[in-house]
Amino acid sequence: MSYRYSICVSTAIALLVGGCTQVRGRKRIQEANELYRRGKYAEAVALYEEAETLVPNLATLWLNKGYTCRQLIAPGGKDAESRRAAGCALEAFRRLGEIAPHDPRAAELTLATWSDIEDFPALESTFLDRNRRAPDDVDVVRGLQDVYYRWGKWPEALKWSKRAAALRPEDAEAQYGVGTFVWQILSARGGGSEMATYDPWPHAAPEPGKPLGAPAPSPPLAAMSDVTGTLRVELADQGIAYLEKALARRPRYPEAMTYASLLWRQKSFALFADPIAWQGAVDEADAWQQKALLARAGKS
Repeated sequence: MSYRYSICVSTAIALLVGGCTQVRGRKRIQEANELYRRGKYAEAVALYEEAETLVPNLATLWLNKGYTCRQLIAPGGKDAESRRAAGCALEAFRRLGEIAPHDPRAAELTLATWSDIEDFPALESTFLDRNRRAPDDVDVVRGLQDVYYRWGKWPEALKWSKRAAALRPEDAEAQYGVGTFVWQILSARGGGSEMATYDPWPHAAPEPGKPLGAPAPSPPLAAMSDVTGTLRVELADQGIAYLEKALARRPRYPEAMTYASLLWRQKSFALFADPIAWQGAVDEADAWQQKALLARAGKS
């Protein structure tokens, strides 16, 4: 009887201690949650760390700790403090994935944290692996487009933009997306306002201090990262072709017409050395803009 009694007492004590540990752990989490709501993220993390020794297998602990650590990451995440905070968040989401393997938030928040600190190699590796497993998943393809563009690798980004359009060949918006993305590339790389206001024609009227018929001033200088010359023409033509595909599927699509106009204008910036070709591109841009206005007015 005494043996059985001692076993029962030991079991009761163990359950009591375990129950107290759970209570204390959950109380630490509640206190940390309150600090989070008050914006005291570092203090909240310290309380979550106390809770780790008490309730290490509680998924909510790791989820909340990961969220809180992410709040300590500065934009871009390049400084040492941000790197430490990111490491804290990534470890928390790793533990969440172990404890709750079917919770999709672990993987998605890991990706979001890599994005916070611009860990493009990790993002690239993950999305490429997902693409190998599900090559027709357009969201993964667009994820790769975004990663490469933010990484500064626009040729790879454009490749994946075209892949997304190929997965949706009859979708007008998918084709339109490639056209607008080409415009985004060109406008950010040598397609600014200084190019739009430049006129390559020789001046027909005199200017102060210049004889009649003085040549046009030199065009704006291109930066090393600008897309110029033949490559600019080729890219603009590709973008226009995708917009024409969009219009073939949706004839009344004024947004596609507007971007066709914008791409013809971007193309013209590569043609300053040939004023006649430049004028032809500008005229095409004006024509597409007029089509867009008529389409919006319901007249086409």
